[in-house]
Amino acid sequence: MQVFHSFQEITDCCGAVVALGTFDGVHLGHQMVMKTAMEKAAEKGVKAMVVTFGAHPFSVLCPEKEPVRLATVEQKEAYIAAVGIDGLVLLPMTKHLLRESPESFCQQLLQYIHPSAVVVGSNFTYGAQAAGNTDTLKQFMAAYHIPVLALTLLERPGRTTPISSTVIRRLVQMGHMETAEKLLGRPFALTGEVVQGDHRGRTIGFPTANMLIPVKMAVPADGVYITELVWDGVRHPSMTNIGSNPTFANQYRRIETHVLDWQDDLYGKQVSLCFRKRIRGEIVFASASELMQQMKRDEAQTRKFFLNAND
Repeated sequence: MQVFHSFQEITDCCGAVVALGTFDGVHLGHQMVMKTAMEKAAEKGVKAMVVTFGAHPFSVLCPEKEPVRLATVEQKEAYIAAVGIDGLVLLPMTKHLLRESPESFCQQLLQYIHPSAVVVGSNFTYGAQAAGNTDTLKQFMAAYHIPVLALTLLERPGRTTPISSTVIRRLVQMGHMETAEKLLGRPFALTGEVVQGDHRGRTIGFPTANMLIPVKMAVPADGVYITELVWDGVRHPSMTNIGSNPTFANQYRRIETHVLDWQDDLYGKQVSLCFRKRIRGEIVFASASELMQQMKRDEAQTRKFFLNAND
């Protein structure tokens, strides 16, 4: 997949079918928009492109109100590539972009891509103060005989409400990882570097790979989770605690992962952590021995999960 960070960088994409949107998390609704663009591109014999943004507008306008993210920029690129898109225009969120009129944004689409069709969700807005919407987009593109497909938002299974990044953020923060996975089309994942911990896990038979709580990212509620640690392209069954480890004194909130049947050193490595299911909330134990017994039960439940998943 070709990746561009401005309209001016774009090459060899004239006439592509373009999917437009913010696409935080690249959930199933977003994927529907992209796959529709791919289908139209295949019919026309042209490339399928995504034009999206590196951050939420509030990251510039009002940082304290910026919603937490479901994916880093790097994750977003990978998720879009996995859909099968040919080219990605990832526009950095800047004051200049936020001041741009809807007409100016459309003019750049026309000048640098001249799309053969545009696909958006029905709630898409663009331009300064979100003044542009699907109606203004259709009006502008109609003058150049470019069709705009505004797709009805994909509904949640068993609900009449649409899949949205807002709903998924709430599910993640409540620890409802299985439901979040169904709406994303894959497990929710955090990425980060494995850092030094206090090595207490080794003393009770459960060594952990520790990550700091990522900034500006949605983080699951405190508790113990069935997870998969991904390193060097390989998924390893694991169990993860998020919280401040209240059984011991002078702790801070962090992410601690015990990888099953794994002894190698991961310090300094960049890993991804895929959250599959919440086992329980965080508990204060009377002793390290009680904690160890509970962790053995957590491990048994984790092994059973992966055993059933492989059947």
